[in-house]
Amino acid sequence: MAADPKQSETLRQIQEAFQSAQSQMTQLRQQVEKHAELARAKTQHDFIQKEKERALRELGEAVFKQVQKGKLELSSTFAPLLKAVEQVQQKAEAQAREISDLLQEGEETAQRLKQKNAGGTNSGVASRTKKL
Repeated sequence: MAADPKQSETLRQIQEAFQSAQSQMTQLRQQVEKHAELARAKTQHDFIQKEKERALRELGEAVFKQVQKGKLELSSTFAPLLKAVEQVQQKAEAQAREISDLLQEGEETAQRLKQKNAGGTNSGVASRTKKL
């Protein structure tokens, strides 16, 4: 029994399509793996950058504290940076005072309201009567 030439051609085309799909899947898998590796490397890089920034910030704060205490003297090239830090620190302190004042003011207002309400309902003003 001889194989039908149309069937053989169709089978050959199916096999070629399958092999092509397998090749595309392999390429796609490689691309996905490469992107995953890049994503891991980027995440690791970001983590290291944050760690570096934290370490530099801690170093800067420690140096600034030593300068403030007079235990460390920096060259004049650092003067603009020190001045900028001092200005920001003064702004932060002013803002903290403002917040403290606002909180104290709110507390005083709350105390006055509490005392007013605790004093009874005798306010010297006639109460409004309900209309029927």
